[in-house]
Amino acid sequence: MSDPIGPVYRRIASALEADIASGKLSVGDKLPSERVMAEELGISRMTARQALKHLTDRGILVTRTGHGTFVGRPMIQQKLSTLTGFTEEIEQQGRRASSVVVESGAHRADELCSTALNLPLGGDVYRLVRVRLVDGEPVAMETTEIRADVAPGLFNVADFAQESLYAILRKHYRIMPASAEQTLQAALSSPAVSRTLQLSEHAPVLELTRRTCDVNGNPFEFVRSVYRGDSFVMKANLTLGADATQ
Repeated sequence: MSDPIGPVYRRIASALEADIASGKLSVGDKLPSERVMAEELGISRMTARQALKHLTDRGILVTRTGHGTFVGRPMIQQKLSTLTGFTEEIEQQGRRASSVVVESGAHRADELCSTALNLPLGGDVYRLVRVRLVDGEPVAMETTEIRADVAPGLFNVADFAQESLYAILRKHYRIMPASAEQTLQAALSSPAVSRTLQLSEHAPVLELTRRTCDVNGNPFEFVRSVYRGDSFVMKANLTLGADATQ
């Protein structure tokens, strides 16, 4: 049964969401079971289950089999329609971005990379592999390859565990990211990614590849990223095409 302000389960879900937003409930806090919630609020277990599911489906709560339901980490919004570096994107959301450099150095481009960057197979690139953290938690694994001929000595000018790659490219090489082609797909985590991002085996992840071009349309960067599926919301702003029919 519902009343003029909506179904009971939605009102309960909204109250729980307000408690999370205010800090009354914190990340990792365990919620009462369906039975306890039903008894405390004078509702049916079905209504309690619906309220918890409503928030779980949105990533606000997480269910751990055999342990219960907990307040999840706030979802990170990743915009697909604007070209912004990871650090800048996270800081715009009022959160702390950091990185752990796993690998950095000269590398030979594989087939995918060479095609993306208009290089011969085995062409020279600088390769940077980083684990991306938000508020100290690992959320993504990112492999970035830059054409070596556009940024000579790249790894001698900055500490990429602390500094933004795009900021360094702008400052030292006058390279301005202007456009990009991105592909996003759902996948399951590999054993290596599961260990790095602290995931269970074969957990849902999002795989993103991106080719970035400068203001002259020349590709200079190829990125392959793996994001935790339980941490990110991908957003895009769309407009109706000029030749579209309604």
